Amino acid sequence: MPNLRTMVTELGTGLGMLGGQDLDEVLATRSPVMRSLSPDNWDLLRSIRSGGAFDTEFHAAWLNGRTFLEAREGLRGRRPELVEWKGAVRASGDEVAPVDLRIDHVYLVSCKYMSDILFNVSPSHIFDSLLVGGLAKRRRGVGGDWYAEVAPIQYQELFDVVRTALHDGMMTPLAEEGPHGTVGSPALPGLESTARSETNGVVARHSASTLRDLPARAVDLTAADRAALGERLKSGWPGEAKAAYRELSDEVARVSVSRWHTALSAGTNTGEAMLWRLLRMGSAPYFVLGSSAARSLRLRIATPWDWKQLFRLVRLEIFPQHGGQPRVGWMATVRERASGQLREVSGHVEVRWSHGRFGGLPEAKGYLDTSHHKVPGYFPLQ
Repeated sequence: MPNLRTMVTELGTGLGMLGGQDLDEVLATRSPVMRSLSPDNWDLLRSIRSGGAFDTEFHAAWLNGRTFLEAREGLRGRRPELVEWKGAVRASGDEVAPVDLRIDHVYLVSCKYMSDILFNVSPSHIFDSLLVGGLAKRRRGVGGDWYAEVAPIQYQELFDVVRTALHDGMMTPLAEEGPHGTVGSPALPGLESTARSETNGVVARHSASTLRDLPARAVDLTAADRAALGERLKSGWPGEAKAAYRELSDEVARVSVSRWHTALSAGTNTGEAMLWRLLRMGSAPYFVLGSSAARSLRLRIATPWDWKQLFRLVRLEIFPQHGGQPRVGWMATVRERASGQLREVSGHVEVRWSHGRFGGLPEAKGYLDTSHHKVPGYFPLQ
């Protein structure tokens, strides 16, 4: 099950396409057009709505759905016969489009509310495999640990500092846990939840001896070791570990850029194809309905076929960036074929542990830095 905010925005968008005049009335009818919803899904959605915590999200999603219903490039006023919700099902095969809703087996819709995230994959999948094979493919390196593979010396040095701090008692104790998770965790207004988070459930099973008995080598960390470290390091790095982490970040970014350049140089016309994959363009057009901090997002995403008729890639630059996690920036310069005008689109990839410091294998999260409506190939919904 996706988180509640995601559920509201995705299903609220679909409900808006049904053509009703009032959201609450549509919710009450439990339309069979919304084929993927179980009775429990409907019950939860009504509970969230009555709780009032996500009124803003409901409203934005509802308006986007109604806009798509009337749009010339959308449903043109024809009420759909089938709205399918992907929910928490992971992408399968070679899917490129981040589809959340499918309308009448034809219209593919991605619901993107207050998010600039393009993808979340293993670092090897972008820097070595160039996102080929879709985002469901997650090729791993040595043990899946990108830090150990590309910056083994800096990685071990950071671990040595942290391990010494733990042994010398320089770290604060684990957060106190109550019967329903970590004390102080906020409850969702209007809803009750007694479920503990997965991380808290894992940490609760570990004693202080887990951290005292950490292996000498970072590459030998077990899943249990990582869970305990991730929880213990939530409050920040101890002492000299901050400097060690900066050195690790710089080296990971540098080598990641080098690996990416090497992979790109191995083929022909890989620059354009790389840009299309970064921007989540695939063989079928789809729509993005959502909102950013400044405006509503109602876009049609072009296919590479469409894109090549309108634009030409001039250059694709890749470079390390400083600050926080290991970070790799990219910038594409694109020329409009009709006008000759140059346009730029940029983004970055952050490499980070999946569950806090040392608390999981590294993942690569891609972000779009250019506003969606300024991206070549992202067209306003007509």
